[in-house]
This record gives sequence, structure tokens and C-alpha cells, in this order.
Amino acid sequence: MSSTVVIKYGGHAMENAALGAAFGSDLSRLAGGGTDFVVVHGGGPQISALLQRLDIPSRFVDGLRVTDEAVMETVEMVLCGQVNKAVVSALARRGVKAAGISGRDGSQLQAVIRNPDLGLVGDVQQVNPALIHCLLDGGFVPVVAPVATGPAGQALNINADTAAGMIAGALKADYFVLISDVPGVLDAHGKLLPVLTGKDCDRLRRKGVISGGMIPKVESCLNALAHGCQRALILDGRAPSSLARYLQDGEALGTAVVPQN
Repeated sequence: MSSTVVIKYGGHAMENAALGAAFGSDLSRLAGGGTDFVVVHGGGPQISALLQRLDIPSRFVDGLRVTDEAVMETVEMVLCGQVNKAVVSALARRGVKAAGISGRDGSQLQAVIRNPDLGLVGDVQQVNPALIHCLLDGGFVPVVAPVATGPAGQALNINADTAAGMIAGALKADYFVLISDVPGVLDAHGKLLPVLTGKDCDRLRRKGVISGGMIPKVESCLNALAHGCQRALILDGRAPSSLARYLQDGEALGTAVVPQN
């Protein structure tokens, strides 16, 4: 019986050519072993770069980008166009049969506005994985851009970590692996925390140890577990072949977020 792995792909692993090539090679090798992969990508630096060129200011609250209509147009253009197709092309060069889609295709991600102060930032309320299943059944690796459809049919900006966690839960994935440019969750002294429960995460967030962009990462892991995913891990994408070393070799890398006993 095949297993399912949902990967949130971002940070250095996506921006650094050597790490990106290693990720593609790992995925090509692992996908040939009977495992289904779904990749959900970010694109924050690329969005910020284009907004800067367009002289549109960027502002963040708790790691989430405040998104007005002008920002949303840029987000959709970058994520669904530039970044999505760049990831698909990079994977194809390594022999991965990838297909790029957005969360709006096939009504995959249905969302509501999280907070009017954040603008067009959505909270995913429903995941329809039918299109993902079709692609997996056809032997493709779906590559998903984290844009959702709102109640009025409008595009909503979804944090990529959050979108990936919700998709992992909907697919009842065996693994949710969040590849980023951090070693994992660090304690107040900068030491890696190898395992966290939900209670640990709440305590560290109250103390301010988990803050900023780490908040949606941890929340996405907890959401994935709550909706049926078996294992969640925040993995350091700066380490070459970290995905294969974790999935294939069982190396204890990053921070595992585990269900409460």
C-alpha cells in the first residue's frame, strides 16, 4: 500500500539552486518507490520583490501578509504564474512528472476572510482534494499554489504553511513535511527542540518563544494532525537531501510535532 507525503516547499530550499536540485533529485527517486507526493509551495520573497518594484508596501501581522486588492493581484500573479511554473519546471528537469495547479482550481481550497484588518487573507474552511486525487491517480506530483476562493468568489491569500497543513489533513497523509530555511523550533536559548506536543506549542507561544513566521508553521502541523495526518515535521531545507534523509534513512532532523498523548 502506497503512502502519501504532503510537502510544504519554501525558503532556502526553493531559492538556492543547489538545494533545489537536490530536492528535485530526492523527489524523483522517492516518487519512484510507491509514495505519492503533493507539493505546496510558498513564494513570499518573490511576492515582496515584485511589490517593491511596483512600489506597493508590504506589512505583516503575526507572520501573515496584510493583503489589499493590489497586493492580492500581485500575490496571485506571482504564486500561480511565476513561482508555480518555476517549481514545476525545476522538478521536470529532475525527472519528476509534476503538474501545477492553484487552490482555486477544482474548488480545492474554500476559505473565509480571517480578519478584516488583514484584508484578503483567508482561513481555509474546506478542502476538496478531488483534483489532487485525479493527478495522483495519473502518476503526477501535484504542485499547488496557496490561493483560495472566498465566499464571493474572490481570490484569497492563504499562508502556504497553513494551506499545506490543511491539504495534508484532507488527504489523511502519512507525512506532512514542512521544508523551510530554519533548523526547526528553537527554545529560548536557541537550542533545537526535536519533539513538541500541542501543549508544548501553546506554552512556547505564550512565552513568545514561538513567534512571527514560526506561528503559522506550528499551527499548520497541529491542523494537519487534527484533521487526520499521521506525522508532522518542520524540516531544515538548508541541509542537502534532508527530505530523503528523513523519509528514507530515518534521520532525526528538525522538529517533529506529535499528537497529544
